[in-house]
Amino acid sequence: MTAPDERDIDAMLAAMLAPPERPGDRGFAVGVERAIDAQAAYARARSRFWRSFAFEALAIGALLAALWLLSSAPLLAPLAGATHWGLAPPLLLVLLLWFGTQRWRQA
Repeated sequence: MTAPDERDIDAMLAAMLAPPERPGDRGFAVGVERAIDAQAAYARARSRFWRSFAFEALAIGALLAALWLLSSAPLLAPLAGATHWGLAPPLLLVLLLWFGTQRWRQA
């Protein structure tokens, strides 16, 4: 009795384990491509949002610091009141309303 050659065994296993011959599923491939494109677009939009959010948060923080410094200036002390924040709430409200209208305009 002769042992089968190793190459014969490899060829037999390759033939048995090979996927069946059939045409590709174009619909599935298109769906996967669309999903990849949508995920990339979402990642870009998310990155733009966080970059914009960080910039605008820094800008609002700088404006609040400027309002605090202005409200503690001797020239504006009568307008600021005892707590040094008398000017800040109305000006902050104007700033937030402007910020909101800018966001709606972009959408």
